[in-house]
Amino acid sequence: MTKLFLGFFIYLLGTVSFHNFYVSTTSIRFVPNEKSLQITTQVFLDDFESVLQQNGHEKTKLIPEVSQQEIDILVEDYLRKNITFKAQEKTIDFEFLGKVYKNDVLIAYMELKMDSIQSSLSIKNTIFFDYLPDQKNIIHFKFASKRKSFLAVSSKSIFEIPKDFFDAHNLQIK
Repeated sequence: MTKLFLGFFIYLLGTVSFHNFYVSTTSIRFVPNEKSLQITTQVFLDDFESVLQQNGHEKTKLIPEVSQQEIDILVEDYLRKNITFKAQEKTIDFEFLGKVYKNDVLIAYMELKMDSIQSSLSIKNTIFFDYLPDQKNIIHFKFASKRKSFLAVSSKSIFEIPKDFFDAHNLQIK
């Protein structure tokens, strides 16, 4: 009976097609006493490494033993091209604070300084869309006790946070 069950289980495994799941997570949190948005982006190391290699950095390895200065430049450049913030049609630059490796994930830290918000805030996240057609990017935005979440896919990657979402604090974007 055990052999029959095992054989059936192996048969089922052989008939089920496996596919890869590509996802990143970006968390954005407003910190009132610092008047800033703190941004954390998490991506799988192997996906990020593949994207860098496809961008002409064939020998790049995302491991702690490799010089991190060049890696930091590549990571920052890629994130600046693929995560953007706009207010009143003006791009607002974030400061890249650094990155760490945790198991098989690269975690990048960024900060966006803010004073007040006079209009809605636009967030665009196109991480890996050019290389992984099934990529999905989850964006979590937290402002005071309010939360919004978005799912960016290649057909929709720009999201608006309306001005009234920020009404709890009288902030203006620099």
